[in-house]
Amino acid sequence: MKHLALKLSLSICFGFTSTITFATENGADSYALGAEGMMSGALPPPGVYLLSYYQNYHAGHFDQGPPNFHLDVNALIPRLVWVTEQNYFGGQLGFYAAQPMVDLRLTAAGMSDHNSALGDLMLGSLMGWHHGNHHWIGAIEVVLATGKYDNPTALQPLVANIGKNYNTVRPIIAYSYAPKNGLDISTKLSYSFNTENDDTDYKSGEYFAGDYSIGYKLTDNFKIAVEGYAFKQTQSDKQHGEDIGMRGQVLAVGPAVQYQDKNWSIEAKYLKETHVENRPEGHTGLLKFIWAF
Repeated sequence: MKHLALKLSLSICFGFTSTITFATENGADSYALGAEGMMSGALPPPGVYLLSYYQNYHAGHFDQGPPNFHLDVNALIPRLVWVTEQNYFGGQLGFYAAQPMVDLRLTAAGMSDHNSALGDLMLGSLMGWHHGNHHWIGAIEVVLATGKYDNPTALQPLVANIGKNYNTVRPIIAYSYAPKNGLDISTKLSYSFNTENDDTDYKSGEYFAGDYSIGYKLTDNFKIAVEGYAFKQTQSDKQHGEDIGMRGQVLAVGPAVQYQDKNWSIEAKYLKETHVENRPEGHTGLLKFIWAF
């Protein structure tokens, strides 16, 4: 209970369109769990694209956590992607930026807090390759500590922070297999390296996270799929240089549908979490809208 008490004395944070975890510092993992699905490994032709994500996440149970726990998050995340005409090593070069806007309501152990603010800014560069039915993307992204963050106090020990107050560097690979028979098998995999939160002397452990999708094209415009995500912390958290454990994990699965037209598409999904350790257990609904300028 020592480690749990330590975490409850700190703030609760929310990262870029991710569901909340409590095995990194105060739940501040910044991977966009569940955001990507069908054709996530296929970079589009050169141009400018607006990807708009909306996510609602609710958790009413916390594995090994505090009593009377409830968490509700609503996030709107615009993401601008520029795919250039430059080619290197046979792949297309692109760049992107995303800025989440988050509303978070939290209740735990008789305390509660609510906050609405901008989250941490995400910037990235990527390259994409195509070979027949196979598509790949490689990317490097950084999550900058630009979001609203307040240290907890004795009068307010539970703080629903939107920002994390530390930076993350994340290599990413994505792959899609899309033959002409309508099958769509896609995945996006990442590994996150976190800097230390200087205000708390807390360093969140490294973690693996990824999305997956197995879909099928029913018509030229309409697809259905089974989608989900996985999260596994590979290193324990540290505070003041001391290993404090609390590695988290989760697996999620659920149905998804996508409609695509000439220059836009929309994807909707509902994902339920399972196999949860050291984090809240809940469900999430996501909408992803893509517009090609």
